[in-house]
Amino acid sequence: MTRVLCVGHAVLDQVFDFAALPLEPGKHLARGYRMVGGGMAANAACAVARLGAEALLMSRIGGDPAGAAILAELDACGVATGAVERVAGLPSSISAIAVAEDGERLLFNHTDRRLLEEAPAPAEAGFGVFDALMADCRWPAAAAAGLELARRRGVPAVADIDHPLASAFAARILGAASHVVFSRDGLKKATGCSGVEEGLAWAAARTGGLLAVTLGADGVLWRDGERLELLPGFAVTAVDTMGAGDAFHGALALALAEGQAWTASLRFAAATAALKVTRPGGREAYPGRAEVEALLGST
Repeated sequence: MTRVLCVGHAVLDQVFDFAALPLEPGKHLARGYRMVGGGMAANAACAVARLGAEALLMSRIGGDPAGAAILAELDACGVATGAVERVAGLPSSISAIAVAEDGERLLFNHTDRRLLEEAPAPAEAGFGVFDALMADCRWPAAAAAGLELARRRGVPAVADIDHPLASAFAARILGAASHVVFSRDGLKKATGCSGVEEGLAWAAARTGGLLAVTLGADGVLWRDGERLELLPGFAVTAVDTMGAGDAFHGALALALAEGQAWTASLRFAAATAALKVTRPGGREAYPGRAEVEALLGST
């Protein structure tokens, strides 16, 4: 079975449902509430498991009740958590998320800097055996070490970037990744460039990896040499976008691990994310392999 290792953030999300996002100061009464597991790498691992592959997560969580809840949900999703470290004396990462009827969201997160940002990388043996590695770069030392290890092993090394890279690790991450995928906002934050084309050109000067940027409902743009190519978004009605980008990255790493071509892998990942947004909820809304292949076969 194909093994995908996801490295980075695992969170406990507290989700509040609203008809429209509350943007004004004051009290706002939600019409629904749920507590679910989140985090980019953790969600990606759950998406991989739903797609029928072996999913492994490397992360750090606190030794608190929130950490126990995070682990319990990962176990329920079928994710191997042997490389998840519980750190006594530190709080687990917690998010509060407002989700509107149209699927858009507003997210607040607290993660103690000592949990991931300032944590050293694990020993090489801790990464184990994998067919592809996906790092969300929230644990920068582990992301750099893991991507470099994947590169040396000759397997896909996928960097998921949606925020500015830590300066001490940026060159290592970009230099090691075989595939670099930004969110639209992440591209602007990481590169300082206002335009997508300009941002991808900036990244191309710093990595030998293949480059893409996710554009939500507008699809995926990737750089083919000096030319930009667009994969249009699938025509679906969004209900809940929470975790869709993470599902995209997990599915992308899986497709690359299976030896699918770059553009086919992007399409497989986009179909996975498109199906996710059509359903309310968190990880339970991630599609299975047969659903993704049916959508791909219908377009």
